[in-house]
Amino acid sequence: MDLCRQCGSELGIGRFCTNCGHPVDQPPDELSTSRTDTAERPRVVEPLPVAAVPGPARFRLFADDVESMDDTEQLDPVLPPPPPVADEPRGHRGAPPSWLPWAIGALVMLLVAGFGAWLLFSGVDDPDTAQEARSESTPTEERTPKQDPSPPKPTPTRSADPGPFAGDLAPLADIFAPPAAAPGLDANGDIVRYVATNLQDGIPETAWRTPGDGTGLSLTFRFDGPSTLSEVGLVNGYAKVARDGGGILDWYHGNRRLRAVEWTFDDGTVVRQRLRDTTLLQMVKVDKVETESVTLRLLAVTPPGPGRASRNYTAISEVSFLGTTG
Repeated sequence: MDLCRQCGSELGIGRFCTNCGHPVDQPPDELSTSRTDTAERPRVVEPLPVAAVPGPARFRLFADDVESMDDTEQLDPVLPPPPPVADEPRGHRGAPPSWLPWAIGALVMLLVAGFGAWLLFSGVDDPDTAQEARSESTPTEERTPKQDPSPPKPTPTRSADPGPFAGDLAPLADIFAPPAAAPGLDANGDIVRYVATNLQDGIPETAWRTPGDGTGLSLTFRFDGPSTLSEVGLVNGYAKVARDGGGILDWYHGNRRLRAVEWTFDDGTVVRQRLRDTTLLQMVKVDKVETESVTLRLLAVTPPGPGRASRNYTAISEVSFLGTTG
C-alpha cells in the first residue's frame, strides 16, 4: 500500500495526495521533519485541512462539491430564468401595416366611382348606344306625334276561339326575325330592348333593331289561320326623338332606315313598296289576298345618319296588316 511521503495518508489514483495535495513522486518538505542532536528521527505530522495545506494550485473536483453538500440539497442544477422577451415592434412580419386598410378602402372607392362614371357616360350593354341610353324613356322627353290622327284602331286579343276580326292583324301574328341588337340601359337604369315584338305593340317609339346593314334580311309573320289582307305597311325606322343636355337626339335619322321592301304571301303574290323619309306609318294596298303568313324582305337600307345620334343599326318601329280573320 502506498502512503503519502508528506502526511502518511493512503494514496489514491492520481499524481497528488488527496489529503494534503503533495506530489506523489516528490520527497517530503523540510517543515514536516525535525532533527535530534545525534540522529534524525521521523516526526508525525497532523493532517491539515486541504485548503490550509500549501501546495500547487489544482482544479476543483466534483467530489469536493458533493462532500460539502447537505443531505437535503438537490444535485439537479438550477437553471437561470429565461431572459424577458421584448415586445415585437409594430409592423413586424405577420401583421399587416397600419396603412393597408386605408389603401384598400381608397381602392374600393375608386372602383365604385369608376363604375358609376361608366354607367353615367356609357350606360348600356352596347357601346354604340351610349348617347341613346342617356335620353331614352325620360319623363320629359319629346315624343314623336302619332302617325295616324284618326281614332285608334281596335287591338285584337288572342284566345282559343277568337272568331272573325276586322282591323289590324299585326298583334295576332307570330314573328320570326333575325337576331336583335343587344339591350341597353336608359338614364333611369331601365332596360331598353329591341326585340321583334316591339313591331306589334302599337308604340312607334319602340323598335326592332339589328346590327349593321340589314339589306337582304327577311322577317316572317304567321297568323293562326287563313286571313284576308287588303293593306300592309310599316314605320321604316326608329321613330323616336329625345332630348339630353346637348340638345335633341333624332334616332330616326341617326339609325339606318328602309328605302324599299317587298311583301310576299302564301299564293306567291309579291308586292314591292318604296318608302319615304318620314316617321309616319306607310301603307300599300294589296288585292285582298288570302294568306296565313307574310314575309317582309328588306331590299334597300340607308347608311347611318350624322351627328351624336348616329348608329350603325337597321331599325323598324311598327308593322301593320289590315284585313279580316276567318
